[in-house]
Amino acid sequence: MKRVFKKIKSLIPATFLSLIVSFMIFIYEPVTMYANNLDDFWFDFYTLIGPSFLFFTATFFALFIFFLIIKLIAKWINHPNLYYIILSFASACFFCAYIHSNFLTSFLPPLDGTTFNWNNPTANIISIVICLVLFSLLIFSFIKAKPRKTTKYCFYLVSAIFAILIISFSSTLFTTDVFEPKEIITNSTIKNLNLLSNNENFLILLVDAVDSTHFNNIVKNNQKYQKDLKDFSYFPDTLSSYSFTRDAIPSIFSGEWNENQVQFPEYSTKAYDNSKFFARLSEKNYNKNFYSYDFTWNSAKALEFDNIVSSEKNPKRLVLLKEETKYFLYKALPFPLKKFSRIETLNFSAAQTTQDYDSFNWSNINFYNNYLKQPISKTNQNYFQFIHIEGGHVPFNNSKDVTLLPEENGTYEEKLEATMKIIEAYLSRLKENNAYDNATIVLLADHGFWHNGTNRANPILYIKGKHETHDQMFISNKQISYADLCEAFTELLDNKSSTEIFKDIPTEGRIRRFINNSFNHEEHMEEYEQTDKAWNTKTLTPTGKEYDL
Repeated sequence: MKRVFKKIKSLIPATFLSLIVSFMIFIYEPVTMYANNLDDFWFDFYTLIGPSFLFFTATFFALFIFFLIIKLIAKWINHPNLYYIILSFASACFFCAYIHSNFLTSFLPPLDGTTFNWNNPTANIISIVICLVLFSLLIFSFIKAKPRKTTKYCFYLVSAIFAILIISFSSTLFTTDVFEPKEIITNSTIKNLNLLSNNENFLILLVDAVDSTHFNNIVKNNQKYQKDLKDFSYFPDTLSSYSFTRDAIPSIFSGEWNENQVQFPEYSTKAYDNSKFFARLSEKNYNKNFYSYDFTWNSAKALEFDNIVSSEKNPKRLVLLKEETKYFLYKALPFPLKKFSRIETLNFSAAQTTQDYDSFNWSNINFYNNYLKQPISKTNQNYFQFIHIEGGHVPFNNSKDVTLLPEENGTYEEKLEATMKIIEAYLSRLKENNAYDNATIVLLADHGFWHNGTNRANPILYIKGKHETHDQMFISNKQISYADLCEAFTELLDNKSSTEIFKDIPTEGRIRRFINNSFNHEEHMEEYEQTDKAWNTKTLTPTGKEYDL
């Protein structure tokens, strides 16, 4: 009996290490990631926890069986220390992962699509030193004490870290709204993406992060592009409302400002629900479609859009497993190894499931090679389409011919060229299918981009009304604010041309509002005023007003 108890006791450190490693990878990290970024994910806690618990259980048993096999092999070759040595090394790897994922996160690059620089010398040196110290201490312990005793020391440390993680995890659960369910989780599918109307079409193509000055330089230097856009009015002095997509798009369609008085999903859902433009589309019996990979509209009203469906509560498990693993490796690997996490393609939206149609993919290359080359279907019902593609957004991995480049080889200018190539193909497709003349077309960006002295406040805005033609592109000097767009869209819907909208807006002397925040820090926003041209960075000045959630 004592021998059996001794064998079971020797497996306790392996069991506990298997438990905490599985817990940290598939429970602690995903749940805390979600809890600290509630508005950034399509799923809620109840959608996430089931598959994550399944991954946790499978990983726990896989690790335990691995250690059990090592123990049996050690006994078979009559080298019992082999089990304790491997278990101690595994514990040291866990300590290394814990330190990197909890204390070295300030060195991590942002997950905003920017090309990652894994060669940060400070981060790499600190990371290597930590690993060397940990494994040197382990080897020193092997020399000074027996491997079995080293395993005992490791077990005590693992237990202490587990207690810390549990306290931190509990604090996260009870100090955030992690348990708040998302009653309706909406998903934008590709349904009707190739549909157009024989009657009226209202088409909005939003290309992300396209700065007006840089884009206009590309257009001016190419006569073909000028010809493509000759029927449009161009509004160079346009000021966006927000510096990032999250707040910009709901403000475009509603004219309402987010001042952090409520949580973002409440603001966003209310803004979309109360959109006068969307209501007018319904009054005019438009088939409405909203294509975006990233939007928050948790209301039954979203389902009035034909391509928007309520996401099922059972995500694609293998995709979710892949994304959770990548996120953990991104945080926990030593810096010289982080590039192997494949974090550049992190996409939890890919785990969404719908019954009949795939989710919309915002990739420039996917849009250009798949959507724009598919045949058009026609309907006699009026048709509305809003499409949001990546445009000039980081990473800079598009050639001017809309092919994939290694991220380190691309430039912002090349991606803008690719964006114009897409717009050119988009307009040509409408003309080839006799849907150009009867279409109101809006080409815009949600915000600009910080590049060579420009700011994120001056996006492109090109508009063509239904049956509108020009000999050449009309350039308007109106001082446009994105707060004006919802009303302008409604006027366009009532058959006004691009030269007739924005009637009461002056060409000079207007003071316009802009709200800025840092990436992933929407809880703190700062208000600015633009007293001159939208592209003038010197006259975009803070008012001193701040909006904190």
